Amino acid sequence: MNSTFTKLSKKHPNIKFVQVVEGELKNIFQLYNVSKIPTFRFLYDGDVVSECTSGNPKFVTRRVQKFGELANIKIHKCKDEQSLNELITNNNFLVVYFGSEKSKQSIPISSTFAELSRNHSKVKFIYIDQDVMPETFNKSGVWKIPTFMFLCDLDDIRMYDDISSDDLIKKVEEFSKQAEAVSEQAEAN
Repeated sequence: MNSTFTKLSKKHPNIKFVQVVEGELKNIFQLYNVSKIPTFRFLYDGDVVSECTSGNPKFVTRRVQKFGELANIKIHKCKDEQSLNELITNNNFLVVYFGSEKSKQSIPISSTFAELSRNHSKVKFIYIDQDVMPETFNKSGVWKIPTFMFLCDLDDIRMYDDISSDDLIKKVEEFSKQAEAVSEQAEAN
């Protein structure tokens, strides 16, 4: 696996590869709940967007290539109430993802959310981490991770928790069509 890791790091210079060997930094394994070796975590802007526990070099290579394609991700990570309020005020169609970097439930759906942000330009995608902005979770009535809030002109607010990746894709595609229709109508006027 080391030779695959080395080859991939040379082939994808835009991706930073860090290898942590079991026993060297045991607290890292505990912090990130790594229980299987090898585990590959794909992080974008500090968030885990995908995970791979396969030792198959071809499978790992495909995952790295797919991760490299995520360079066009357009997720706004909110660090405070002010940045969140600005995004809400200045945009009509928003999908807000309430998650946690420490939650295993967030890992699979994070890659779906990242891919959706890349493919739907009429919608703004926002990520709020529970550990960074816990008061926002409380104010918004979010009690489960992950939860997704769809905001349309602040009038129509829909929330979904325990949503599958497939259902999230369907909801975002419907929402994006609505955003495109509104945008086309505004341009026509």
